[in-house]
Amino acid sequence: MLAAAAEHGITDGICTGDVVMRGPDPGECIAVLRSVGWPTVAGNTDRKVVAGDPRPMRHPASRRVGSRSWTHRHLGDADLAWLGALPPIVRREFGGARIVVVHGDAQTLSTPITSDTPERAIERQLKKLDADVLVIGHTHTALVRDVRGGMVINPGAVGESRDPDWRPRWAWLEATADGVVPHLELVDTPLAPVRDDAPDD
Repeated sequence: MLAAAAEHGITDGICTGDVVMRGPDPGECIAVLRSVGWPTVAGNTDRKVVAGDPRPMRHPASRRVGSRSWTHRHLGDADLAWLGALPPIVRREFGGARIVVVHGDAQTLSTPITSDTPERAIERQLKKLDADVLVIGHTHTALVRDVRGGMVINPGAVGESRDPDWRPRWAWLEATADGVVPHLELVDTPLAPVRDDAPDD
């Protein structure tokens, strides 16, 4: 995904969270984000990994790749501290618009936003957050919704799509004379799911 962004001339970005859990390389994911220096908001899976103690080693969850307990044990203190310090919100000015990035779960939005969310609910979220453009994650499903007073963008997921098409997805914003224009992209490299729908812990 970073290579695809570089091909578009993009060198600066923001991650919408869920950096770790349900994957086999949590430390590598953190290392990549720390190396590029992109701001990252806390996702619900990131908070789960940091919160509390992992289950005992004898528990099946401790041996299941990508579970909360397995992920916690495969991260060092520095990585856990980095996850624990992730903010719930990142704000930027771009193309004359107020960009607000949150993960989009219940801890960061009063109403999760999907393709079925009523427009009035989205408008209230934009107003509450003082945003022209709200960028979210959480549902792992790419989305652009235009409403009165702004728009919502979900770039989709790099590594755990909810779409039947498992290719990594991302988004970028273009500043034009008519305002900010979103572009949804995908990387032509299919990714297989690492885990099934077994409980996270």
